[in-house]
Amino acid sequence: MKRAVLFALAALLTLGLSGCAMKELTCDHCGKAVTVSQRSNMEEDWIIFCPECNEELFGDDPVVGDGRAEA
Repeated sequence: MKRAVLFALAALLTLGLSGCAMKELTCDHCGKAVTVSQRSNMEEDWIIFCPECNEELFGDDPVVGDGRAEA
C-alpha cells in the first residue's frame, strides 16, 4: 500500500512540474489561449495569433504564414 501511495505522489509531482514548463498567452484575434514554452521570450504584450487565426489572417504569406495554405 505504501508503495502505491508513493508512486501516486511521484506521478502527481511529475505532472505538476511538467505543467510549469508552459505559459499561456492569449490570441489577439479570437481570445483563445495559446500555450508556449516557459523559456520562450514571448509575452502577453506581443501580437500573438493562435494557429487557426494565423492561417485565416495570413494564409500562404511566406513572411508571416506557416506555408500550410489550402489551394
